Amino acid sequence: MTRHLKEFHDEELLSSEAGSEKQYVCQEAGCGKVFKFASSTSEHMNQKGLRQRELSDFEGCLHTFSTKSNIRQHVKAVHEELKPYACSFGCGMKFSYKHVRDKHEKSGCHVYTPGDFLELDQQFRSRPRGGRKRTCPTVEMLIRKRVIPPQMDMMDLGQTPGCS
Repeated sequence: MTRHLKEFHDEELLSSEAGSEKQYVCQEAGCGKVFKFASSTSEHMNQKGLRQRELSDFEGCLHTFSTKSNIRQHVKAVHEELKPYACSFGCGMKFSYKHVRDKHEKSGCHVYTPGDFLELDQQFRSRPRGGRKRTCPTVEMLIRKRVIPPQMDMMDLGQTPGCS
């Protein structure tokens, strides 16, 4: 636990103690990042994809992967077209990856809502809407607010007024 705290949560401690402890440097050209632990260096190499990548052993496939298990999953999903994950709602769809099936099931495409939507839509449209009714401002109100009435502006431009 103390190693975890030092490694991940104490950045200023790392920079001040860097000279006093053993250092591990990333060997990748141009990186040169310094780590306190060898495990951190190897983790950095894995995350950055700096380790040797595995080439798919399927004929004609040029994809590379970081682990053998990723290669196996790729071959099953893409080349063998195995789809072991079926939709639990019974729509008949099958998926190569569990996370894709889960996304499909959560998408809401299987939600069934009984009812006549055309009738409900008509009822919704016929319902009165709340809120304040807008009226055109009177000339007296605009004069009181020291605003030129829109009719006056439009008459100057040769247009007809919009409010009646």
